[in-house]
Amino acid sequence: MKETKLNKDQIPINFSFIADKSFDNFVLGNNSIAVKLLKNLTITDRTNIIFIRGNHSSGKTHLCLAVNNLTNKNIFILNRKNIASIDFQDILKYESLIIDDIDFLITSSTNEEDIFSLINEFILMKKSMIITSTEKLNDINFTIPDLASRLKWDQILEIPELNDSDKIKVLQKNAYERGWDLTPKVCDYIMNHYKRDLYFLCNCVKFIDEASLSLKKKITIPFIKKIIEYK
Repeated sequence: MKETKLNKDQIPINFSFIADKSFDNFVLGNNSIAVKLLKNLTITDRTNIIFIRGNHSSGKTHLCLAVNNLTNKNIFILNRKNIASIDFQDILKYESLIIDDIDFLITSSTNEEDIFSLINEFILMKKSMIITSTEKLNDINFTIPDLASRLKWDQILEIPELNDSDKIKVLQKNAYERGWDLTPKVCDYIMNHYKRDLYFLCNCVKFIDEASLSLKKKITIPFIKKIIEYK
């Protein structure tokens, strides 16, 4: 296969083109139970600790942002973008906490201790939390054993990999949000010629859309073949 701009592992992924993350634009697949629990979290006063495990590109962050966008609760989202600059004491004033990709956040003993203290405080204050991870809970390299036990305290959800049919639905939804229809033939071509990693596929849709707008061309299979080849 010819080398293309879209078959490289190091392509920077940008999922931000989905403007508003919601449960409505999340493709359920086999995730209906997880979605039901998370929707309930937005309205209940019960204290919850929900640990979500899923592969890269499974939609964990999408679900967290969907919770944040649906609820009236004041939620703080701790992630890789803000962990280096945030004052952990300031987080305690929030009603709920989301820790996205905890397995990537505990890269230092200081970070792990801060997160452990934060989780303990939220438990004591009877405030709910959602924690996500790519690694399975028992495989995360915690240096504080009690941190793992805290995360096992309540619900542990597994986000299964979407099948090809559901991945196509995701691509079509992303295209629709950009203002165009992704035809079944174009979907089949993309699925059959490129990696089936969901982030990669969504980035593929983004690239095709931007190229079509720039070149003022309709999105067809010949157009896709042309724009993804190195000249």
